Amino acid sequence: MSEQTTEINVDSAVIDSGTVVTFHYDLYDGDANQIESSRSSDEPFVVLFGDGSVLAAMWDALRDKRAGEDLTITLPSAQAYGRHYSDRVQRVALKKLGLKGRALRPGQLVRLPGSRDKAPATVLKAGKFSVDVDTNHPLAGQDLTFDVSIVAVREASDSERAHGHVHGPGGHAH
Repeated sequence: MSEQTTEINVDSAVIDSGTVVTFHYDLYDGDANQIESSRSSDEPFVVLFGDGSVLAAMWDALRDKRAGEDLTITLPSAQAYGRHYSDRVQRVALKKLGLKGRALRPGQLVRLPGSRDKAPATVLKAGKFSVDVDTNHPLAGQDLTFDVSIVAVREASDSERAHGHVHGPGGHAH
């Protein structure tokens, strides 16, 4: 079954609850090094306002903005991914990771078995029998800056609101 979506007039559309927001972003760390960009794939980010896929402080900055607007949002680490906790760095036996025969390198993400939802961890150092990992979010402790270009804003469909996420062109089947 196909679902119709309608773009709202750019002059009247504002970002708020019940809207689907399409935007491009560039993400920078506190030293102005680019971390990622939606522009590299030319695929904008499309989300239902407040669905949890974007940092809450970023939603606050986007609220009441319109399609066609560009803005820079700087978030201190406390409003981004929080502080970096040193007690979340640990040594794990390689055999517990179940990655026998795979070489690990610093910066690589691994999943820790035994943790809820196999929590991701960043490899800091890999040895012959163990690996040092950091279970903080990779961006914890960093101030972040987002350069955002709002491409479109539209009302979410009843189905999108009910499901809590955006449906693609032609609808979405469950």
